[in-house]
Amino acid sequence: MVMNKDILEKFLDYLLVEKGHSRNTISAYRKDVGSFLEHTGKSGIPLKKILRNHIMDYLILRRKDLSVTSIARLLASLKSFFNFLVLDDFMKESPADGIDTPKIPEKLPSVLSLDEINSLIEAQDNPRDRLILELLYATGMRVSELVSLKLEDVDFDEGWVRVFGKGNKERFIPLGQGVLMLLRDHSSEAGLKPSSYLFSKRSAQPITRERVWKIIKDSALKAGISKDVTPHTIRHTFATHLLENGADLRIIQELLGHANIDTTQIYTHINRKNLKEMHRRFHPRK
Repeated sequence: MVMNKDILEKFLDYLLVEKGHSRNTISAYRKDVGSFLEHTGKSGIPLKKILRNHIMDYLILRRKDLSVTSIARLLASLKSFFNFLVLDDFMKESPADGIDTPKIPEKLPSVLSLDEINSLIEAQDNPRDRLILELLYATGMRVSELVSLKLEDVDFDEGWVRVFGKGNKERFIPLGQGVLMLLRDHSSEAGLKPSSYLFSKRSAQPITRERVWKIIKDSALKAGISKDVTPHTIRHTFATHLLENGADLRIIQELLGHANIDTTQIYTHINRKNLKEMHRRFHPRK
């Protein structure tokens, strides 16, 4: 077992240094691969003797407490681990090769109606927290992008906000006059300097993603919205409402910061679903 732990740490170092994975991703790999090695260790199976059927048996065992999505992630973690062992000349071939990833059923993201998003925003009494909701819906930015914003990222004259997305990729999102006015008021009342975080704690450090989640959950509760509303729900709502009002998919891709248009295609499915519902409700021959 000691050798397994050493190899696991070597694999995790490889992910950090060579692959540049985030700490959260490495933590997930540690959990997935570590649990598997613990299981095979208790079963008395040496690492070099692990076969395809051992992995299959473990995946079947974990089906009892994991979703299809989690099983797919677990298999991906194990495949990466064994590929590393092959790369490191520890094994000649990966026992995970040839194991098919379980098909994940397509789940359309939850979307709020125009009335619901308006109710969500209007239910928030705190001016700063209301601005956070306004800004999320006005831009479709990720919550991680929002908490990283500084005053210098807002161009009040031209009406843009600069966002740094995944891979530190820069993009610019237009802002309406209503949100710009709220941003001006907020920055003035808070006495923000250009280098100040737009939304900060008393320590001048940015507010946490967890705090934004709580703001959204509290607002949804006050508004009487029964749906599970998250920051990503507002992002989905932003994109869907743009598409419903005629925006081009490529424009939505740019605004969301998607590297691949395929990721943005999900909103065409949502729109078709909405169109079908509208047809069912309003067509005279149902």
